[in-house]
Amino acid sequence: MLNELKKIGLSDKEAKVYLAALELGKASIQDIAKKAGINRTTTYVMITELEKRGLVRPLKVGKRNYFVAQSPDIILEILKKERQEIENREREIREILPELKSVYNVAPGKPKIQFYEGEAMFEKIAEDILGSETKEILEIYNADLLPKTFSILEKTGFDKKRQELGIKSKSIYTRTAGRFKNPLEMAEELFVEQEKFPFWSNIFIYANRVGMASLKGDMMGVIIESDEISETIKSLFKLAWENRKKEADKEEDEEEEGLETGI
Repeated sequence: MLNELKKIGLSDKEAKVYLAALELGKASIQDIAKKAGINRTTTYVMITELEKRGLVRPLKVGKRNYFVAQSPDIILEILKKERQEIENREREIREILPELKSVYNVAPGKPKIQFYEGEAMFEKIAEDILGSETKEILEIYNADLLPKTFSILEKTGFDKKRQELGIKSKSIYTRTAGRFKNPLEMAEELFVEQEKFPFWSNIFIYANRVGMASLKGDMMGVIIESDEISETIKSLFKLAWENRKKEADKEEDEEEEGLETGI
């Protein structure tokens, strides 16, 4: 029976003391120690542990202290309780597992990747940008989805804090209705046609990180921290910016020329 009791989590000495108390019924520490073949001091420690688990209970008769083993049926109740506690802990771990995975790094030197869902995604990206000590944000976004984005960023006071920190912004955006004038300070923007370049995710490039936020359907996002990846995406953004800027300047010149000639 010792092995079976040890399987439910009792130590060898705890199992011996419990069996001794079970056989003796009401017994003193000295009697239990003698029956279990363990010294009195150790027996007292084991009794204390068994009492915590509900396997024995103290009994005072007159001036003498005794201990009584609880019915073996209590073992099943204890196992049920422990099983419930394990299930509760498992549920709690499952709830924080996505967050734990988001900060998991498989090896030094590899990109650090963090995943987020819901509004926490934008809040985290905003917090990360403001705390990164970057002086410039490069962004690609769909302006048709701005209400969903801004309603979250406004809660964080993102643009006000960005301007206070002297962080400039460059953005390439699409919009079904065409261009719009951005009222934000320290921000440059270039428009591209939605039909040619459909964007369904916001991309934020800053410091050595790339934040990507999917807004079509359920909101989810990722922050990738990597010198190599961020530099590559920055280069692609700059390439797109320079080419689009030339086109935009040409379009503006043609519009002004048309106004002057009345065409």
